[in-house]
Amino acid sequence: MLPPIIGPAVFLAIATAMGIWMTAYVKIQIFLHTESILVPKNRTVPNDFYNETYGNHSNVTIGNITFHYVTKGCKEDGNRTTLLFLHGFLDYWYIWNRVIPKLGEEFCVIAPDLRGYGNTTRPNDTADYLMTKLIGDVKGLVEYFSPNKSKKVVLVGHDWGGMISFCFATMHEELISKMVILNGMHPRAFIKQLFRSVKQMRMSWYQLPFRRPVIPEQYLELNDFAFFNKVHKAFTEDEKEAHKYVYAQPGALTGTINYYRAFNNNSNQLSEILYRKINVTTLILWGQHDQFIMTPVARFNQEWLNNSAAIYFHGAGHFPQRECPDNVIKRIRELSPMAACLRT
Repeated sequence: MLPPIIGPAVFLAIATAMGIWMTAYVKIQIFLHTESILVPKNRTVPNDFYNETYGNHSNVTIGNITFHYVTKGCKEDGNRTTLLFLHGFLDYWYIWNRVIPKLGEEFCVIAPDLRGYGNTTRPNDTADYLMTKLIGDVKGLVEYFSPNKSKKVVLVGHDWGGMISFCFATMHEELISKMVILNGMHPRAFIKQLFRSVKQMRMSWYQLPFRRPVIPEQYLELNDFAFFNKVHKAFTEDEKEAHKYVYAQPGALTGTINYYRAFNNNSNQLSEILYRKINVTTLILWGQHDQFIMTPVARFNQEWLNNSAAIYFHGAGHFPQRECPDNVIKRIRELSPMAACLRT
């Protein structure tokens, strides 16, 4: 474990070196194979996107962003608990495909594409991807689906969606009833692990290089999105193809990478949030074989929660909603009776 005082310098050195490697690798591949190596295969819209078991596709405009979202199990009487799913980096609503059908049998499930993703608006200005904007998006969605605070929402966040959930709850906990975090991180919890662990630094090497223009998109596009093949090993072939179809659309990669480029506008955006302990009952579901976030982050998350529990899945990695969906469904279903038993 590194002394925290030298952690930032070590991470900067690792990220800089990896950024140089990424740039050189991309340029060499283009030189050897021409720019055709950046051109993905032609794919058609996956039929499964419109499988009725996922419910209905809709759009809503909040501010200057039009959000695409999927709803399942939302009854007109509005009596069901609402689960608002927030996906992570390089994902979109369909990452929840294995849990939506069953959870939609007893909950009102809402799975949007976040700004910049899928069929939701992709702003061109990287400043439009700052955390303050993302928090505003969630506030708008929560208020739209729960007008006049008539029914508090359960936030279910994965990866970046988990971080957005933590930041949102820090500022607007009165608007939600509970949170479920799947392999996601409170900003302070992640930084605590990042600056003490060289292993975590290597896992997170891309976070600084992805702030650069053009090269990050090209790196991901190489060899028909070969990067996705490495990180989506638990996905079916159809799920892999669906992911590649979505990210082959014009501007799709840029929208998601702009979440990191936003730090060029304000590198201190996360440290400027006035963090405090969150009073929302929170369940952390954690795949222990995550190749991007080390397991101690789950425990560090709990330091920012007054009422929480963490459940670890030994056979899962970064995508528990895909790798052990039945366990995720079971734990979310148990949320209400568990609420009184949760503790830090």
